[in-house]
Amino acid sequence: MAAALIAENFGLPGHSLAAATRASDKAQMRRGFENSGVPSPPFAEIDSADDVFTRIRHLPSPWVVKPVDNMGSRGVQRIDKVEKLPEAVKFAGRYSRAKRVLVESMIEGPEFSLDALVENGRVIPCGIADRHIRYPPHFIEMGHTIPSRLPIRKQAALWDVFEKGIRALGLSHGAAKGDIKLSPQGAVVCEIAARLSGGFMSGYTYPYSSGVHPTEGAIRLALGMRVGVPEANLELICAERALIAIDGTISAIEGVQEAARLPGVRNLFFRIGKGDKVNFPRSNVEKIGNVIATGNSHDRADERALCALRRIKINLSLEDSGTGIYLDQDTDFPPDAFDLSQDNSGSFSGYLRDLWHVNPPRPSRGSPPLPPEIYLPPPSSVRDYTGRSISEILSILVSEKKIVTLPLLSRSIGRTNILSDFWKALIRGGLCGVRWYLEKRC
Repeated sequence: MAAALIAENFGLPGHSLAAATRASDKAQMRRGFENSGVPSPPFAEIDSADDVFTRIRHLPSPWVVKPVDNMGSRGVQRIDKVEKLPEAVKFAGRYSRAKRVLVESMIEGPEFSLDALVENGRVIPCGIADRHIRYPPHFIEMGHTIPSRLPIRKQAALWDVFEKGIRALGLSHGAAKGDIKLSPQGAVVCEIAARLSGGFMSGYTYPYSSGVHPTEGAIRLALGMRVGVPEANLELICAERALIAIDGTISAIEGVQEAARLPGVRNLFFRIGKGDKVNFPRSNVEKIGNVIATGNSHDRADERALCALRRIKINLSLEDSGTGIYLDQDTDFPPDAFDLSQDNSGSFSGYLRDLWHVNPPRPSRGSPPLPPEIYLPPPSSVRDYTGRSISEILSILVSEKKIVTLPLLSRSIGRTNILSDFWKALIRGGLCGVRWYLEKRC
């Protein structure tokens, strides 16, 4: 809106202020889509004086609650139970400058990011990426991969509804960024912004994969020049993945140079350093870093990005009690680093369930002077945020001399308090959590 206001006042090229406002205020955006017949979620706009239950009576559940005028998933939650809506509305309202909130019906299906440039009403596509959204009730984008794996015919449906949304908002000269879902009923517009995408897509991953730089085209449009976007001259796959942390204070970051030297790794970005407080993200601005990698296939690019993440080790300060509190918790959100529901055999998760029933874990009390012996081989199918298995973490701990043995073929539960705390720290906090526990002396 600021760019549009400046352009309008000085007679410069750009989107109109009215169009930029519609693309910045989600309630106006939804009304614009509704008036033009563009598929988008049914919604209700709520302010502090409204009765939430009355306003959402016509909306099918589950719902998504969000501020009307923020971005980066700040204040956004999925709500499945109607009685939780008032608190979610209050939470979202704290992130709204206008103190207004949007409640809309949840649209199921995969989500995609689309970038485009608009030159005098002509829409020029600039890439479509698969978004990887995790960790309800919040919507945390753990990365994206470009170009999309989606078949071309289905991509065409996304571009079609994106272009209809652009025209419905009146975006006519500048950049446009769309979040589009492919629901069982077809393509649905979640949001369209009057800018290029964040999250490294327009500036890094699309140029790395195609050789085309949308930012240059956007600058040319703003200068009154022809957009001049060239044809793609590369055919690579580019994957961006996020690095996240559990609650605590950073004491050190290891493995950065090693990760940067891995094949295909193009960039490592960090927004934190030693002494910074961190927490499990509730929005997309709370991730602690990102890695970008390229490859000649989707699987190769994805694995290269994850491999780089696995080389990075985040150490948390023993002085911050927040880490221990986090490890002690048993909550759906923040989630455990390892989702034991993925243990197909059930033997390992059953072992831990029995162990924790008899000996309630409390990793915050720290480990004894002698490293614990670890029992029962864990399932290899269960992976953490970076793709590490439990066995890989155990191997790292052995190499660091933090534990004595790899898992033994035994169900012994001797020294049960130690085992209970150790496993809880590992399952709940991953490598970062279990290292904190082992270094924290009783």
